[in-house]
Amino acid sequence: MEELEQPAIENSGSKENFGKFKDAESLLKAYASLEAEFTKKSQRLSQLENEKQSIENDINKRAEIDKRVDDFVAKFDIAQPFSSALKESLANDENLSLGEETIKLIANNYKSAEDYVKDDEFLSKYIYSNKDIKDRIVKDYLSKIPQNSPIKLESSGSILLSTPKIPTTIQEAGRIAKSIIKQK
Repeated sequence: MEELEQPAIENSGSKENFGKFKDAESLLKAYASLEAEFTKKSQRLSQLENEKQSIENDINKRAEIDKRVDDFVAKFDIAQPFSSALKESLANDENLSLGEETIKLIANNYKSAEDYVKDDEFLSKYIYSNKDIKDRIVKDYLSKIPQNSPIKLESSGSILLSTPKIPTTIQEAGRIAKSIIKQK
C-alpha cells in the first residue's frame, strides 16, 4: 500500500508550524468540525440514495401495475371504464384478482334502464340531444294524430269548416304551431 504523503511539519526550534492554525488545539478543532460535516454530508447522501431507490421502486411497481391492468383491459374491453380504479385497487393490494375486482366495480356502478330514465343528465347528454331520436318521437307522435279530424280549440267554441293540413315534416309542424300561437 502506498502511504499518502503528509505535508511535513517543520520544527523551527521549540515552535511547531501548524499552517494557518495557531496551535495544535485549533488544528484539532478544525479537523473535528470537518469530520462532523463530512459525516452529515455522508448521511444525507445515504438518505437521498435510499429515497431515490424507493422512488425507482415505486415507479417500477406502478409500471408493472399499469401493464397488468392494460393487458387485462385489452382482453376484456368491458373493464375499460374501470381501468383507473383497477390500477388504484391493485396498487393497494398486489394480490388482487382483476376479474373479481372488475365484477365488483361493475356491480357497484350498475344502473338499470329505469335508473337511466330518471337521470336528467344522462337524458340531456344522450337522448334529448340526439337528432335521430327526436325525429322518431315527432314522427311517432304525428302518425298517431287522426288525419282528417279538426283541431279542437279550448278557448273558443268555433268549428273548423275545412280539414286541417297535416304536417309531413318537422319544419311544417313548426310553421303550423307558430301560426296557431300567433292567432291566440
